[in-house]
Amino acid sequence: MDDIKSNLSTDKFYKVLHSVDIEVEQSDIYYRRKYNDIMNYFKMILTHNENSLLSEYSKIIIPKGLLLVRINPNSDIHEFLKLISKNYFLDVYEINYEEIFFNYTDFLEIFPEIILDIISVKKNSNNTKVNNDDSLDKDLNANINKILLIDENKLNISSNEPTNLLEIFINSKLNKVNYIENYSILIWITEKINIISKNSQKIFDLFDLFININPLDRSEREAVLKHYSEMFPRIVFDLETVANYTNLWEVNDFKNLLKLGIFNHYLKSELNQKSNEITEVIIDLIETREFLPSINSSIQNKQDQIIEHNFSHISNKGNLEGIDFKTYEKVKEYRKEIQEESVSEFMRNQLYEHAASKDYKELQIILEKIIKHENLEKNDRYILAKYPFVLNENPNKALITLEKAKKKIARINQMYKGM
Repeated sequence: MDDIKSNLSTDKFYKVLHSVDIEVEQSDIYYRRKYNDIMNYFKMILTHNENSLLSEYSKIIIPKGLLLVRINPNSDIHEFLKLISKNYFLDVYEINYEEIFFNYTDFLEIFPEIILDIISVKKNSNNTKVNNDDSLDKDLNANINKILLIDENKLNISSNEPTNLLEIFINSKLNKVNYIENYSILIWITEKINIISKNSQKIFDLFDLFININPLDRSEREAVLKHYSEMFPRIVFDLETVANYTNLWEVNDFKNLLKLGIFNHYLKSELNQKSNEITEVIIDLIETREFLPSINSSIQNKQDQIIEHNFSHISNKGNLEGIDFKTYEKVKEYRKEIQEESVSEFMRNQLYEHAASKDYKELQIILEKIIKHENLEKNDRYILAKYPFVLNENPNKALITLEKAKKKIARINQMYKGM
């Protein structure tokens, strides 16, 4: 086995971006609250010494330079980490995902050697900026010169692989390495919370810190959209409407959607003279699936996790005794038949206006719960039974239609009030 390993080159499986070549700017990034935790971790590690606060807890805390981050794919966390590296003059070493795709077996064969080779690389003085600012971070550990970035979200490997890369890492000789002593910080990114849960004891023994970054909520999605609308002030779109259609989307999904939306808008040159409003163009791209967010690539995984979450209370061993799957399938089939039944646009609007006039707030909460895959309470189901037509379409679209109906009723009431 050792002979085989010696014939395989490690350097093709990673690439380096020197700190002097990083071009990311602060304005390129949407700052989440959890990004502060990552920044503070870097500060803590880069200023750690025998006199630092952490040294008081040396019996239980021995920093090793290992950070685990759970976040959905297509976020801007790479740009954020590069900005940190740029500010602290750290080179960024990242595994070569394209090469791994074509040579995954070889990669696994020498994976530990790849990591050990990276952390042994000495920093070239030609690629180092000299810091002449005496006021800037005098306490920094100048020996730490690189971060090693491994993002499992970028590994396009079949889900049928028997062993996850993170599991290989925590069970290999790499778990004995102190990365700080090798002048490195290793950042491991994944979306697989099930793998973390399965190996929690080993993971929390090994990593200094685990940071869980949740998907963008509705207000955060609107903030991301507002950020881009300010970057491109000539283009106008409704933040609230687009946010309703984009549950579980990530920062770079919005960037790509708007890029495609603007391009499509200018393809229709006759519209350019009339308006720069592109809300309908964006929604059309989503509904026709001419743009697909990154969440689609792992949607089956997420559905499996939802099913597992919904049934996990039945048995600790995970068996599904007591579930009548024949009834379950019949309900699914019946729901599909209901969804396929169509009514006129006029009748649909009348139904929504009636619902909005009676139980708008309750229905709004119920639809938001459905979007987030939250359990419905008894009263929620009672309200939903009064307005089953809202299940005939995507809950995001149903929520938008309900809001439009509410606004129409308000306009009518205002009109009659003035008479």
